[in-house]
Amino acid sequence: MRTLKLFIFIPFIAIIMMSFSQCRGEKFDSKAPATITQSYYQTWVGGVPGSRGTLVTIKLNTPEKEVIFDSIYFNGAIVKLKTSSNESGITLTGNFMANSKQNDIVMEGDPKKELGNTPTKKTHEIPFELKQGEAIISYKIKNKTRYYKLVGIKKTKSLFYQ
Repeated sequence: MRTLKLFIFIPFIAIIMMSFSQCRGEKFDSKAPATITQSYYQTWVGGVPGSRGTLVTIKLNTPEKEVIFDSIYFNGAIVKLKTSSNESGITLTGNFMANSKQNDIVMEGDPKKELGNTPTKKTHEIPFELKQGEAIISYKIKNKTRYYKLVGIKKTKSLFYQ
């Protein structure tokens, strides 16, 4: 009976490990879906306390193929891209809002245990390793998700809103 459980347990663990490693094994396209003319990021601070974040902007020429831009991974986070177009090309923007919410607190029934209680930290790991000034653009061509690694994104002047 013990060998039967072991026989079922080992393949189950192997399947789970492979499913978690799917994203890390993604291949990046060596060529961008369109010619990138400019890329930069800037921090911003709003007029309300706790209102701040980072805005990533990528300007590109109009792609030759039909491309649907989806998300951007940057500084350990992911957001949906906003796309706008004009006569000079396409502008992609990703607005990463800083987490201003308080962390959850795990409550204890025993007041003595509650005394040293600390808030839990919520972390969402992205499936890519990125350095400063690097981002991953997620997009679709013919319903197939593809990734392009963008390097050398320059930091520009911060924005201060009132």
